[in-house]
Amino acid sequence: MNTWISKALLAGATCLALAACDDIANTAGTASGDGLPFAKLARGEVFLVPPAGYCIDKRSLRASFAILARCDTLGGTATYGAPLAVITATTVDQTAPAPAATPEGETILARRNGQSMTLLQIQGTPPSPDMRDVFWRSISQVGGQTLGLTIYESTDGAGLGERAPDLLAQTMRRTKQQTAAQTAARQDNSATTQAKPAGN
Repeated sequence: MNTWISKALLAGATCLALAACDDIANTAGTASGDGLPFAKLARGEVFLVPPAGYCIDKRSLRASFAILARCDTLGGTATYGAPLAVITATTVDQTAPAPAATPEGETILARRNGQSMTLLQIQGTPPSPDMRDVFWRSISQVGGQTLGLTIYESTDGAGLGERAPDLLAQTMRRTKQQTAAQTAARQDNSATTQAKPAGN
């Protein structure tokens, strides 16, 4: 595993331990090393789907949290030219008090609204010193949940530029589409089950 990715995932795991996060959530799909192609968050209300070339680290998965990284850093092979970065995903129930989009110590550098999603460029303290202190965050409603995505870049090499918000938008779009499809399928199955006549 790439050293920077390893440190980033360790930082994320440490944050989870300190925050006393919920039990590991149910997952689905075929794992490639430590990577998953998709996962369920928020008791199955959100069907999280990474952007092309990224996988979900099954070691990070909690009921309302997951870390996404390039698939090859998690033991997979298909990266599709994806840049090196770490994306965190967090869900909050719509009935709960909305979390601050920018916690104390963070400054919004740019804001974009559109496609039922807010994108923020933020300057703040990243989870690891190997990450840039300027990063992007995306916030949107997915079903009955608020989904927050944040992408962190390595301090090494050139920055991602517009690829960073594009990756967040792609993740949000895929997640919304699959969540809607899964919700519709559950409703169809429920309706079919209720419509079946009782057996003799």
